[in-house]
Amino acid sequence: MTAKAISQQQDGGKSKPTPPAINTVAKMAVIGKLAEAAEILDDAQAALYVGGISARAIRDWRTRRGLPFLRLTAKVCRIRKADLDKWLAQHRVAMMTGGAQ
Repeated sequence: MTAKAISQQQDGGKSKPTPPAINTVAKMAVIGKLAEAAEILDDAQAALYVGGISARAIRDWRTRRGLPFLRLTAKVCRIRKADLDKWLAQHRVAMMTGGAQ
């Protein structure tokens, strides 16, 4: 007998309806919109913003190269877009024209 059948048998078949599950995709879309509004990015969003790099590269920049970040919990880190822009500008390498000397 399943857990649901046992539950219905115990309460006389009058079990409370369960609320519909929140669509995970919709929930992530809302979180994404909030992050855009606050200009706070996770590693994957920061990688897309920079372009041509992976979320792993962003994690390496945070841990090894001093990219500023917010630690929200032990496992959740976020990056302010303004901090990322500033950090990228500080690590800009000027191009030399006319060849190397």
